[in-house]
Amino acid sequence: MDDCKARPVDIDRLEDIFRAREAAKERPIAIERHFQVLADREPQVRTRLVRVDRGDGQSHWDVVVEVDGVRAGGRALPPPLRGEASRIPRHRLDEAAQLERLQAHIPDHLAFSATPADWVRSVRRIRDPRVEPRIATTLFGSDDRRAFRDTAYPWSTVGLVETNRGSGSGVMIGPRHLLTVSHVIDWSAPAGFAADWVRFTPSYFDGTAPFGEAYGSHIYWYVQEDGDGFISGNEGDYDYAVVVLDRRLGETTGWMGARGYDDDWDSLDAWSHMGYPADLNSGQRPTWQGGFRVDGSDAAAQAVLHKADVFPGQSGGPVFGFWAGDVGPRAVAVQSWQNSSSNGASGSAAMRDLVARARTEFS
Repeated sequence: MDDCKARPVDIDRLEDIFRAREAAKERPIAIERHFQVLADREPQVRTRLVRVDRGDGQSHWDVVVEVDGVRAGGRALPPPLRGEASRIPRHRLDEAAQLERLQAHIPDHLAFSATPADWVRSVRRIRDPRVEPRIATTLFGSDDRRAFRDTAYPWSTVGLVETNRGSGSGVMIGPRHLLTVSHVIDWSAPAGFAADWVRFTPSYFDGTAPFGEAYGSHIYWYVQEDGDGFISGNEGDYDYAVVVLDRRLGETTGWMGARGYDDDWDSLDAWSHMGYPADLNSGQRPTWQGGFRVDGSDAAAQAVLHKADVFPGQSGGPVFGFWAGDVGPRAVAVQSWQNSSSNGASGSAAMRDLVARARTEFS
């Protein structure tokens, strides 16, 4: 079978083909945490470490940073992003030419597991919308989302996206490239910039950041969601953006690959999604659902329909699958919208081409 038409692996065969493994090379990593301050002169910074006893026999440390010289009550914001709109491609680029170029990457220092292994309990913080028939439901049948705290690859690649508009989800799609949803981006940027600040924390869980965090510095997009609270028209086909981060965070977390969608895959129980739903754990813990079907087409840009369970906060999380012979999974879309009859993700070949451009211009 042509590699371009190869079928993604059904979820029930996934672990037979992509076997879990431990890290190939154990080594400590360096992480970065950021916060901004407002000061009239260069502040003085002191740091110290405090040992924390949690009774589990592990070495927990509290890293304390003291900043002297901060303006009292001052608020400082992260830097905004530069960028310019990408022209919507008239012709989709050759899929074969992109397959190897947009391959996933697994760092040697991370273990691998095709499905999350460290499950945790969820606490429902927002009532189930299905109990009120006049509220559009986004959950179909039983709620199959499961919260986890696994930091093995590829769960290391997905995380919490924070902006002036609130929070959503996203995935590392290159060495310093974040794929997320357009409607979580604050497009009302200061003069001279394309968008306001974006912060990404991979594997975020209950406030923890095992791989640190990074901020956006540049952004690529086709369509800016207009902020009216509705995903309509072209927004449903192009509700995604690629953010170039201020450091090569993917060398620590790894990254997913990307590819277009083929409508021959509509009948396959091959797809997974991860995100941070606000109704479970107030968006503080990631959830995963796998083995669902999607309804797409060969169109270069499209809304990929599905009935996986989603809630606000999961927007921007990847819809992804695994293909035999690949290193790791590839994203075909990101979660975008929901209504009472279907849920929709935006993506396919045009999304893949936007990822390719960002990775070419910012390596």
